[in-house]
Amino acid sequence: MALGPLELMVLSFPAEDLNDGVRATLDRLERADQMCVVDALVVRSDQAGGGYAVELIDLPGIRGDPDVLAALATGLITETDITDVAELLDDDAMEVLAVLLEHRWIGDLAGRVAATRGQIVALTHISGAPSPVY
Repeated sequence: MALGPLELMVLSFPAEDLNDGVRATLDRLERADQMCVVDALVVRSDQAGGGYAVELIDLPGIRGDPDVLAALATGLITETDITDVAELLDDDAMEVLAVLLEHRWIGDLAGRVAATRGQIVALTHISGAPSPVY
């Protein structure tokens, strides 16, 4: 089955709030039927400053269906991605959730555009963090 387009979203949380942050993120994304989580893991830094991945099923105390959490470990987030994400860790008190998302709505749009003899010629992501909501 073909996937795509895919986008890697990286979120940081204070270490003590990681499980709640993971759960809140996944709950919201599960309700968004135009996107699908195709891989998710936590990235931590090691003593040498490198990065390593922890699968969600291996997080102590995380709530959720163990089968669903285990299924999120697809391996599509690569070692290179993990290394790149680990470089974003500049505070030992923070941990990072990496979520690989499939944008399903683009496939539907591409079909509708093709039906009118058009084509999507570019997809560009413009990064910018939204303002925090308190």
